Amino acid sequence: MRNFISILCFCNIVFGQALPKYGNAIIERSNKLNDMMDVTDRKYADHNGNRVLCRIYNFGGIGALSNNVSGVYPIGTSHSYFYEFTPIIAASVIDENGYRVHIVSDGAVGLSDNSPEGYQWGFEPLTGYANPNQEIFALSTNEDSWPESWPNRDETWDGVWNGQYGKYVRADQETFFVMDDYYNDEFDYFPDSTDAGQPERRAGLGIELQVRGYQWNHPAAEDIIIFTYWIKNVGTSTLDSVIFGMYGDADVGGPSSFSDDDAWFDIENDIVYQWDHDGYSNSYGGFSPVYFGWSFLESPGNSTDGIDNDGDGMIDESQYDGIDNDGDWLAERDDIGADGLGEYHYGYPGPDADGTEGNGVPDVGEPNFEITDNDESDQIGLTSFYSAPYPSIQPDNDEIMWSQLQPGRFDVPSQNIDQTYLYGSAFISLEPGEQKKFAVAMVFGNDFDDILRNTVTMQNIYDNDYSFAKPPLKPNVNITAGDKKVILSWDNKSENSLDPIYGKDFEGYRIYRSTDPGFIDSYIVTDTYGNITFKKPIAAFDLIDSLQGPHPIGFNGVQFDMGTDSGLEYLYVDSNLINGQTYYYAVTAYDKGYDLDFYDLGFSHAANLLPIAPSECSIIVDLDRKGNVINMSENAGTVVPNAPSAGYIPPNTLESGENFVVHDSGNATGLIKLETIIFDDIPENRTYSVEFEKISVNPKIQYNVRDETIINEKIVFLSGMANVSYVNIDSASILLTNMEGTIVYSDTSDFSVDFASGIFAIDSASTLVEEVEYAVSYKYYPIFNSRYVDGEKDNKVFDGMQIRVNDAPLGVNLDNSGFRIGNSNYAWEIIDSRVYPANFEITFVGEIGDSLNADNYNIAVPFFIENVTDGDTMDFRVFDQDHDGEWDREEAILILPYEGEITPYMFVVFDPYDSVTTLINTGDTTVLDTAFEDIIDIESGDVFRIDINIPFAESDKYHFTTISSRISTDLAKSELDDIAVVPNPYVVTASWEPQHQFESGRGPRKIDFINLPTECTIKIFTLSG
Repeated sequence: MRNFISILCFCNIVFGQALPKYGNAIIERSNKLNDMMDVTDRKYADHNGNRVLCRIYNFGGIGALSNNVSGVYPIGTSHSYFYEFTPIIAASVIDENGYRVHIVSDGAVGLSDNSPEGYQWGFEPLTGYANPNQEIFALSTNEDSWPESWPNRDETWDGVWNGQYGKYVRADQETFFVMDDYYNDEFDYFPDSTDAGQPERRAGLGIELQVRGYQWNHPAAEDIIIFTYWIKNVGTSTLDSVIFGMYGDADVGGPSSFSDDDAWFDIENDIVYQWDHDGYSNSYGGFSPVYFGWSFLESPGNSTDGIDNDGDGMIDESQYDGIDNDGDWLAERDDIGADGLGEYHYGYPGPDADGTEGNGVPDVGEPNFEITDNDESDQIGLTSFYSAPYPSIQPDNDEIMWSQLQPGRFDVPSQNIDQTYLYGSAFISLEPGEQKKFAVAMVFGNDFDDILRNTVTMQNIYDNDYSFAKPPLKPNVNITAGDKKVILSWDNKSENSLDPIYGKDFEGYRIYRSTDPGFIDSYIVTDTYGNITFKKPIAAFDLIDSLQGPHPIGFNGVQFDMGTDSGLEYLYVDSNLINGQTYYYAVTAYDKGYDLDFYDLGFSHAANLLPIAPSECSIIVDLDRKGNVINMSENAGTVVPNAPSAGYIPPNTLESGENFVVHDSGNATGLIKLETIIFDDIPENRTYSVEFEKISVNPKIQYNVRDETIINEKIVFLSGMANVSYVNIDSASILLTNMEGTIVYSDTSDFSVDFASGIFAIDSASTLVEEVEYAVSYKYYPIFNSRYVDGEKDNKVFDGMQIRVNDAPLGVNLDNSGFRIGNSNYAWEIIDSRVYPANFEITFVGEIGDSLNADNYNIAVPFFIENVTDGDTMDFRVFDQDHDGEWDREEAILILPYEGEITPYMFVVFDPYDSVTTLINTGDTTVLDTAFEDIIDIESGDVFRIDINIPFAESDKYHFTTISSRISTDLAKSELDDIAVVPNPYVVTASWEPQHQFESGRGPRKIDFINLPTECTIKIFTLSG
């Protein structure tokens, strides 16, 4: 039983009385978390950047008392693995009365140490490190959670991530906060002599912690969250006996199976771990729990004891001695300057002004040197482990905690109990102003071997300063439901990604589909040891660059599939789905990885980098307590395909015989098609024009799509610049005025425009001023300078549509050529040596042998030839083979359209002797007879057409006007018989019911109605009516 002391707190924290650990305590737990967060500046953030989901608090707490954000693995299951964890700083000091006291500061939530007045004796967050208007503290994937400026950085860091290694995000997801123990006044000890005599003095140990969380989606680290703690003595007294530790209450198996856990420690690998005794839990509908643990990645070092504490062959190495102790700084790779930014980082501002970039020596702030070199300290490692049944460890009793954290104390834990444990690393000293680092990893594994492999792998990666290939940026994805299908489209943002180590290394896209929000059913690819390692995509599209098949660098015996050189696409239709089923989709981007020959093969910009398997961007899903999705990253979404409403008419639907794309001018015979991608995004009655142009340096025609709707906006110039909502602005359409419209500004004297980016700039002599609203109107090109004319699906989706253009290569269209008028059965041949882009007709005005016209050489003919496209009569020549001065029906006709650099011409030859028919017995394959047909000669009035495929030219102009989706009441009435409920009958369950997310109980039940009208009333009756 978990007992709580009932006290009234000034910060509104209320504890329950003698409530069980679970059950009714769920209400108490929720109330306590809510009240706890009422304390000024206390905030939370959810780490969900890989397969681990965990809520952390900016006063040190890890986990939310075993709810569905408390150490959940794998993400999407709600399988919580612990009640709470907290870092601990303890030290022995002499108080004001000369007594030795042991002070412990922590961020416990459940068993917190509280003053008689109700405030917590522990850590509290420092203000200024998060957006004060949000509940979430600084999370790298949520820029709205960042402060306007960082208290520990100068103004050049405003608006960028406060990274340990520079102004960028090193992991897939990071968190950052700062806390101290200023309010821990349980003891009569004051660490800062400079505030003596003040009415309020700093209490606690005078400790400040900078805390960072890291998650990677890479298979080597997807089961891990890393936390680093920079411990700084901000007091004026030396702390000579400091312990860093971690208290935790892990409940492997969840709320129905937490009292049968086993635990152990491994000093050699610096890991403590826990597992379910019988390997089964009846929580959440029943499951088999995995192993859970914590690993020391870096403990504070002792650089003065003359001992090789970490067994790496170096004695007393330090991150503060100005020496590259382990010799892993390389000028060609790491000499990027004190700002930590090289030319392949986002926001690279150029060489450092202080001259540190490229100076040939290591400087603080560069990779692999001092504080950015994780293994450059003589680490003490794990020095104690104490385990006991709950609640034998008491975070609210400093003296007991101190004794349980003593170095060398490794108690053999009892097994098959409700485990709590306390582990530590000691002793270290901290001089005033000195800081030291501690790093731990929360780690999961399918069994002991797997959790140990994950730990060792993570330790190697950590020692190499997180030398992961940073995955590409997440693409922005649109997902549209259809009838038994889903349509996905995405942008190309990922292709411009820059890896801080490996440069521009984008390779392809993968598409995943799942019926659970954690994409658990996509994880089916296992490694050598049988552990799930990769998700299997339903589709993949990669660059055509010869990098295909299994990647040369594997992970535990399994290799990433690099694709088939399929080429990139931005649209995918997933068909044959189940209507009513909830599906979760994600489009991820992956990079090339690296092997030693990638530079020679042209896959990489740099030689001699660390070989590494490819990295894939993450999928982030936020769930509420019931397992409902409340947020997904920009590359993912949820959708339910279903039959449309009764009477539904899809967008851009025309009456039979109408053309959606209208050819206004020009003669091209190519096709332009608009594919509807996102049905709900199609606007009503919006007109677009399509025009072609040819650039002299490129023989391929290109085209633009212009939105003919005038966009009206307000802009404000700041720092001389302003931008509008769209890019690829039509320069001739811009109108900039004051808000009243009485003053028109000139684009030649008042402002200039970068049409491609939509950025307006004030000219030096302009009367435009900053921080004043102006009215601007313009048109823009949703598709600009596109050369996709072979039916590619590569044009971006705009307003829910994608344009596809199929050009017609210049040549004879044999299918449409022949006798248009008349019954002649002459065989014929058109020899198109030099085709002219126009259609021609040979019109016969007499019979064979009549002399009603003549060619250029005065040979008598019974026909004339017309260019029906341009409306001209053509010159032509007859090859008078028998020299009788008149055209015979088997003599070739040479059409001479026009003069030019290369004179175009075409031959037409008629063959009256080659009209045959073959008779075949349809009962078998025996050819019975071949017979000549009777020849039907050409007669006066016959017309022979030469039809030409005409490519697009600058003279070709098109337009189309959109029609949004609509409901026809007449059609709806005719479809009422299609209304149905599925499944019918409902037996026990339905396939689309979500995975069990609850601590107990049946879970949700769901039926689905299909083909309903848009507005209707549904009544459900019991069997009794």
